[in-house]
Amino acid sequence: MLKQRVRAGEVLRGLWQTLPGPVAAEIADGAGFDWLMLDGEHGPWDPADLRARAIACRRTPTIVRVPVAEPWVIKQALDLGIGTVLAPMVHSAAQATEVVAACRYVGGGRGQGSFIARASGWGRDAGYAARADGEVSVWVQAESRAALAELEGICAVEGVDCVFLGPADLAGDMGMPVSDPSVQDALRDAIRRIRGAGVAAGIYAADPEGWIAEGATVVSMGCDAPLLAAALDAAR
Repeated sequence: MLKQRVRAGEVLRGLWQTLPGPVAAEIADGAGFDWLMLDGEHGPWDPADLRARAIACRRTPTIVRVPVAEPWVIKQALDLGIGTVLAPMVHSAAQATEVVAACRYVGGGRGQGSFIARASGWGRDAGYAARADGEVSVWVQAESRAALAELEGICAVEGVDCVFLGPADLAGDMGMPVSDPSVQDALRDAIRRIRGAGVAAGIYAADPEGWIAEGATVVSMGCDAPLLAAALDAAR
């Protein structure tokens, strides 16, 4: 199970999946990555398309990056049967706490509607709700100066399994290009602090193997759309 592998500190290489439609998702699913991120924040998608992509992924542990860290959106993603949610733009421990609560039945805000949802096999899996709180994995994105300032607090929130860094948004918040040494140093320091707190550190950035050497354990190897564009350019 992906959650256990993340918590064990395994190095896990994944792929960002943004191309619309179940066929693109199925092709990405067959590539054999450790995880597949269905991006609901950026890229050409809508809720129906996200559902079709989630259903098409049968082999690879699938994560949904919800468009916003709002409970009603998280609830819909989980009811699809998604085992891991990535919440973008989490700037504080208070926000991280709200995200975890949105993923929990007991003591949280996840509505008791699984018996009519795909997550429980449309009600056929009577034990789903009893297991879900222990099985769903919660990832949050730290991609601002505010988030880095409160990084230890975010990592200390019970239920946060991975803090995923967003280099481009962090650089934008800092008013610098992502290649600026100040941004790169901030990312290295953040990885060190996240790992020091006993939480998995994730990142989507150029040179993924270099970031693994820096201590990141959940690393994106790229995104399907630009990878396809590069392959087509090379073929031409």
